[in-house]
Amino acid sequence: MRKKIYDKKIENEKLQDKYLEKVLEQIRCKKAKPYIAKELESHLEDQIADNIKSGMNKEQAEKEAVRDMGDPVETGVELDRIHKPQIAWKLLLLVGLLSIAGIIIHTIIAQNTGAANFISSRKYIVHVIIGNAVMCGIYFLDYTWIARHAKKIGVALMAACILASVFGINIVNGNIYWPLYISGHYIFMKAFILLYVPVYGGIIYHYHGSGYSGLVKSFLWLLLPVFIMLQAPAFMTASTLAICMLVMLTVAILNDWFHVSKIKAIAGIWGVSVIAPAVVFAVMYVGDYLSAYYKARITAWIGSGNETNYIANLIHGMLKQDQMIGANGVNISQKLPDYNADYILTYLSATYGIIAGIVACAMLAVLILAVFRTAVKQKNQLGMVMGCGCGMVLLTSFLLNVLINVGAFPTVMTFLPFLSAGGNYIVVCYAMLGIVLSVYKNKNIYPKHLYIGKQGNSRKILRNIMD
Repeated sequence: MRKKIYDKKIENEKLQDKYLEKVLEQIRCKKAKPYIAKELESHLEDQIADNIKSGMNKEQAEKEAVRDMGDPVETGVELDRIHKPQIAWKLLLLVGLLSIAGIIIHTIIAQNTGAANFISSRKYIVHVIIGNAVMCGIYFLDYTWIARHAKKIGVALMAACILASVFGINIVNGNIYWPLYISGHYIFMKAFILLYVPVYGGIIYHYHGSGYSGLVKSFLWLLLPVFIMLQAPAFMTASTLAICMLVMLTVAILNDWFHVSKIKAIAGIWGVSVIAPAVVFAVMYVGDYLSAYYKARITAWIGSGNETNYIANLIHGMLKQDQMIGANGVNISQKLPDYNADYILTYLSATYGIIAGIVACAMLAVLILAVFRTAVKQKNQLGMVMGCGCGMVLLTSFLLNVLINVGAFPTVMTFLPFLSAGGNYIVVCYAMLGIVLSVYKNKNIYPKHLYIGKQGNSRKILRNIMD
């Protein structure tokens, strides 16, 4: 009798396994199979439990549950249609339009000036091609790989900044260049350290569910690159990193990653990040403990008759002369330095009219909004936070550049995503978009939470999937 019951149990288990096997045979995306199997097993278990409650014995309940799931081939085909890689065509269209606009703008600039410092405009199309190659590479790499190796990548980026500060070249006001010469350019670490932001999403995901201990460790990973860039010195880069990562950490807390008091945790990290540095800075400023570089920058911002105020006054003057359509009559190439990079919006408004500047800003705003929409709508929490990180870098850089170009913020080195000349920043922007495209690609594949530890067999992965 026991043997008969045991044989029936084995038969029912085989029936379920055969059903699952047949369904999974229709699924072409290998990454989706473990998660689909887990989902189907959960549905079968729920249905079996419901059948037993309705009065069926376990054997009958299991048979009916499998039958109710429908034809395995049809079910598999439908699941294959749902769980397949996606392409964010709207994002690609927007970045394509921005790239074409940038190529046209910088081609005209390169033709109208022979100055050596505008070589970046002449090579803009090359930088765009390199950026697109990087974007495609990250798209096919899969953002979960970045998350899996996030700590190693983060350490590598910070180590590169430290080494560049010690052995690098052209260290002027925090403009740190890695001493490696590639395709006619040195690597600008102030640009590439921005990649730490989406990587940070993977770092804090490793501390998912680890309570206040994980939150403290996540916060320390935030402070490290900020401290390194302050020592460069590169205050604006440090500020950008801090703001972007604080927003990401806040989003993680709000989504209960650490299982801590949300109000206390958010108040704590923002209090430590804003109030404490402000107090320390005030004490250092009053006590004359600031470095010569920071003193010079503060004096430049609040003083008069210096280069910073000269540029700010020049921008204000050109804004008053700008026309809605057409040139304002000012030869901007002879008056404003780096007009093809930091002040590309000022150039557009002065050369083609205010409408041209507004159109450029509108295109970027739509792209950044699309990035955030893509991130926020992700079922997968890791992809959501990493996508938000990319969006924050683009948004912060965009807003800062606009404020500087309208004279509402002190002049500092900045860039307009996708449109400013400068190969390093262009590549970084496309890399950010590559991560977002990878997130979108897998939006119907990965579950809400997934295991990003070392690769293992499917059973191990399934055991580690968090409910």
